[in-house]
Amino acid sequence: MRCAEACAWGGGSVINAIALGIGASFPISLRIAARVCESDEDLISSYADVDLSPMYKALALLRERFKFGNVRVEFSGDLPTAGGLKSSSAAVNAMILALNELFGLGLSRLEAARLNAQVSKAVGISVTGAFDDAAASALGESWLTDNSENALLRRLDVSGRAVVLIPRWGRGRARLEEMKLIAPIVRAAVLYAFKGDWRTAMAINAVAYGFALGYDPAPTLEAMRLGAVGGVSGTGPSHVFIAEEPRRLADVLARFGEVVEVEIPRGPCRVT
Repeated sequence: MRCAEACAWGGGSVINAIALGIGASFPISLRIAARVCESDEDLISSYADVDLSPMYKALALLRERFKFGNVRVEFSGDLPTAGGLKSSSAAVNAMILALNELFGLGLSRLEAARLNAQVSKAVGISVTGAFDDAAASALGESWLTDNSENALLRRLDVSGRAVVLIPRWGRGRARLEEMKLIAPIVRAAVLYAFKGDWRTAMAINAVAYGFALGYDPAPTLEAMRLGAVGGVSGTGPSHVFIAEEPRRLADVLARFGEVVEVEIPRGPCRVT
């Protein structure tokens, strides 16, 4: 029985793509790995208690395109599946990259990210396809992307250490029409990102989407007081901040929920 394994990073948001179709994400050093083995029947299992039906649909679409046989997919990792940390993008990336190795599909990591976006949109994992999430997860780089065209627009030099907050409260009111209303504000974030000023872009995005989704602004304001930048990631509820003093920020944010200090990778996830 032949097997292959690959992994991909989780991530945080610089700009959520829902309002304009243009987004930017960055990788964080929490990952999902996929071990894929030839099998008599399709079987997918995960380290997390999540609905795997979208992954079965994604696998079916990939088989339709590449004509490989049945497989067993086992997901492992340390990336929380709390919304906003790009776990769906990481899982699909890891599965595609492992299938690529097992069956010699000939995909580059960028091609795998583009395929991820196409499949994710087709099976309903993401509204926009989340190409920005997929690129950050597969490449270990931050990019401003046009998600309607799955195009890279500008690389962003997001660096430092990050603090992930998984708050005690649940998801916000993720209504598409409300998130579309903040498009003029998000457009300003995109303009800053085009200039390379990802910090200002991230701050604008965090305040705009935090308001639209109805999240408590206290964690974002506390982070700003300490010179950090960030806030709600994706549609949440997870928040991600980049800080010069991550330990101090983590101590302050601990009263809102679980906190994890992470690195920002400078390259793809590699199976050890």
